[in-house]
Amino acid sequence: MNIELQHTGDLTATVKIDLSPADYEEKVMKVLKDYQRKAQMPGFRPGKVPFGLTKKMYGSAVTADEINKLLGESLDGFIKEQKLDILGNPLANMEKTPQVDFSEPTDMSFYFDLGFSPKFDLKLDGKAGVAYYRIEVSDEIAKKYLEDMRRRNGELAEVEISEKGDLVKGDFAELDADGKVKEGGITSSGTVNAELFSDEGIVALFAGVKPGSVVKFNPMKASGNATDVAAMLGITKEHAEVLDSDFNFTVTGISHMVPAEVNAEFFEKVYPGVEIGSEEELIEQIKKDAAQSFVGESDKKFFNDAVKKLLDMSAIQLPDEFLKRWLIDVNQDKLSAEEVELHYNEYANSMRWQLIENRMIREHNIEVSEEEIKDVFRGYFRRPGSSEMDDDMKMRIDSIVDSFMKNKEDVRRINDQLFEQKLLGLLKEKLEPKEKKVSYEEFAKLAAEK
Repeated sequence: MNIELQHTGDLTATVKIDLSPADYEEKVMKVLKDYQRKAQMPGFRPGKVPFGLTKKMYGSAVTADEINKLLGESLDGFIKEQKLDILGNPLANMEKTPQVDFSEPTDMSFYFDLGFSPKFDLKLDGKAGVAYYRIEVSDEIAKKYLEDMRRRNGELAEVEISEKGDLVKGDFAELDADGKVKEGGITSSGTVNAELFSDEGIVALFAGVKPGSVVKFNPMKASGNATDVAAMLGITKEHAEVLDSDFNFTVTGISHMVPAEVNAEFFEKVYPGVEIGSEEELIEQIKKDAAQSFVGESDKKFFNDAVKKLLDMSAIQLPDEFLKRWLIDVNQDKLSAEEVELHYNEYANSMRWQLIENRMIREHNIEVSEEEIKDVFRGYFRRPGSSEMDDDMKMRIDSIVDSFMKNKEDVRRINDQLFEQKLLGLLKEKLEPKEKKVSYEEFAKLAAEK
């Protein structure tokens, strides 16, 4: 056997493997003799089929199979021995490899194309100029959050005239084409929250009504959601989907949400254990919590910006034509050559980022341990502010965690999450982003930019 590396470009090469019968014939004969011992054919006792007949029937297939195994092992061994850093997998070069006849032992040559990982500069420092956007919550937004908290903690009171946002109780009666109550039509009692309607004209019909008022409207036109209409009228979703009737809605009562008062009792209810003595202090606490809830969005934008910057700075060259062939080969019956060509820039950038990511992993020893994954599962059983668990409880939780670890999908999901957190932490540390404070509206505009 002879293996030779022939460079065909800066990032491509072809491996030529020359085989002689001495390289594979002994293995072929061994397999054929095993076939002979197990073969059963009419006219011959088990194990007594002539070797010549066995070779005639199975020789070509066995030879092809053994040569393929030998080629795979030899190519893998050569790549490891030569310490070749390749992209994707070797691809058979059918243009250079001559047509092979496996029926008779002979010298053979096979060619395989390789694509190499490119060398590139990766500088992780503050000169990258990636910003970290810290979202500041305005007093206006905080006050909107406060009003929502007041409503959610308020109490319903019966009123005589409806206002926007009130719940209106009443009786439904389906109408016919002439606008009269339909005989045998849908009748039911229910509640309307007009704020959930998508048709503003119909929303306006429910403002200023009082018990005894009759509102004529089309529920499906008002809502546009068959599930919501089905719940409102007490019918099936399937019935609601084909419903196009107007209804009379006779008001029987109106419930108005009276927002909770902003006082010490309210402070303790919405922020138990936190010392808040005034509405101003409450607003500051709301702003603090809201800003913290936006950290995930800031992290995501920083990460995306960092990826783009590193891709631009590294200017990684790829063996494009080889990679296009490889993408088609590994996605057989899923990607056509036309689709690969159309989306190649996306595939190429994904490959470039994978190279950068792998390098950061190697150079900064980023890894996720099994114990870290288990600790995430253990966190499911921890309650905020709870005291230390006793040994018996710890043992029971660890037993449950061990069973969770058998779910490969969940383990992979948590592993990916932890890995992304560590990678994000590394980028924050090394790129030294300059923090920029922006309003949520400003951030939304920045995030929408491509």
